[in-house]
Amino acid sequence: MDFSIIIDELMTAQLYLNILASLKNVMIGFILALVVALFVNIVLYECKKLEKIVYPIIELLRPIPNAGWVPIAVLSCRTIEGSILFITFVGAFFPLFLNIHRALEGVPITYLNIAKLYKLNRVDRIKKIVIPAVLPDIFTAMMLGISGAWLSVIMAEMISGKVGIGYYTWKSYTLLSYEKVLLGIVIMGLLGSLFSIILAFLSKKLVFWVRSGE
Repeated sequence: MDFSIIIDELMTAQLYLNILASLKNVMIGFILALVVALFVNIVLYECKKLEKIVYPIIELLRPIPNAGWVPIAVLSCRTIEGSILFITFVGAFFPLFLNIHRALEGVPITYLNIAKLYKLNRVDRIKKIVIPAVLPDIFTAMMLGISGAWLSVIMAEMISGKVGIGYYTWKSYTLLSYEKVLLGIVIMGLLGSLFSIILAFLSKKLVFWVRSGE
């Protein structure tokens, strides 16, 4: 293996453009999935009748592999970038939804009784009682969601992308440039770890009342 090829590749602008493209897709897909998963869960939490209808549908769709969403993404999205974002959204949404849903189910009844005692309205109860109660679990869900988003964007770029680190790695493989394949794999691992480190840091700062071992 010629490591000089890897060094030369690290000096090219195209590599970093591919990295930025993947980062953009991951962040957009993940943030959209987080907002939708949180909103849907709160609505279902407040409306149990609706939950009985929506939750089984989501559970029916959840086991579908990310690759199984590719034909739907291609048919429903007009652009390749749109289909990649769709698959990234799906990869992040289901882990986020399931973990946030379970966290909401575990909100202690004593917390809700406090909300009744102080006669909080629905918005204040969610904002001041429910969300703080599940915030540590939301960060756990985010860790799983960002992993799902990252895996999905790499897969989508390999299948139908024209840019991105997944596309870069797959193209290098088809051209038998194994040095570039190794570089792409290492970059995938480093960026995935970086997302986890950032979320862990934010969790410690924002969920300051939770300490390990307490």
